[in-house]
Amino acid sequence: MRAVHASTEVNLLRYLFSTLVVAGAALALAAPAVADEADFVRKMHDQLVFLTPDEILAAGYRVCAAARSGVPASDSVVTVSDELGISVPSAGDLVSLAVVELGC
Repeated sequence: MRAVHASTEVNLLRYLFSTLVVAGAALALAAPAVADEADFVRKMHDQLVFLTPDEILAAGYRVCAAARSGVPASDSVVTVSDELGISVPSAGDLVSLAVVELGC
């Protein structure tokens, strides 16, 4: 039973690492852009239909505030997952998209 738990932890860590790599690449390769709240909300609302646009936008700006404070993206993923009650992959998408669309 412990092997299954360890395997799940390894998969979670791999996902978090890959999310960080994607977010880092997006930051490095993206041209400077103006924050686009409408695109951020539209893209995330398709995935998180049970949240209001205001909840999604507020979560995105909390991610930005955390990033400016030096909080690692992996920590933000876990925080967003816990706060919104969403899966880690969905939280990873929200963190990554906030970085790109909201200009964190």
